[in-house]
Amino acid sequence: MESLNNFKKRCDSIIDKAYQGGVTLLNFLDEAEISVITDEIRKNPTINLYSDGKIIDADRKRFIVSPYEIDDLDFKIDVFEIVYNKKFYDVNHRSILGSLMSLGIKRECIGDIVFNENRAFFAATKEISSFLLEEFRFIGKAPVELKLIDFEVKNIINYEFKTHFLASIRLDSIVANGFNISRNIAQEMIMEGLVYINHVLCQNTSHEVKVGDQISVRHKGKIILKDIGGKSRSGRIAVNIGRRI
Repeated sequence: MESLNNFKKRCDSIIDKAYQGGVTLLNFLDEAEISVITDEIRKNPTINLYSDGKIIDADRKRFIVSPYEIDDLDFKIDVFEIVYNKKFYDVNHRSILGSLMSLGIKRECIGDIVFNENRAFFAATKEISSFLLEEFRFIGKAPVELKLIDFEVKNIINYEFKTHFLASIRLDSIVANGFNISRNIAQEMIMEGLVYINHVLCQNTSHEVKVGDQISVRHKGKIILKDIGGKSRSGRIAVNIGRRI
């Protein structure tokens, strides 16, 4: 995965191409990259930006950058169901992604991986669909079959909640406890531009987090501040933080 600085440079080239009349279809972008390209296009209001992840409420999406309006959009995304014997095998997001990567597939070619009603699905660029149907045969030791689907799938987000007693509800404190890392590391991540609150970049370590705020840390995942309780005898604040699972 390219660095955000390199991606910003690529956005400049894509925008230049649009001003010359060219249309660009990008592979799947993560939340940080989505924030970058959205900000860059906002500075160029004559350029059109379209997005879709094919899965409802998708985190990862493909984007089309165009100098003109497009009525018939084609993001070239296929969604597959992974069929396997649930009685004998257990698969998860990590094992699915790892098996896809072991085939030499780049991360940006894979969209969301979701579990819905005990069924596993993932989105992929249409450009690699034939390869996937031929080569994706195992997740670990579990034999699998891919089925191309034509019905809607929703990204259902689940969190594992834990109560913490904190001195404050500053962003660095919430991130440190939510991801079980040191406060110094949390501060570094925030200042490096790796932390987003409700999809908006925040580099202020002392920002006060509010109930309902969703916090994303690039390469680590998401947490949410569910509620704030009372104070302990020592004056620490009880907060309920959920980490996405």
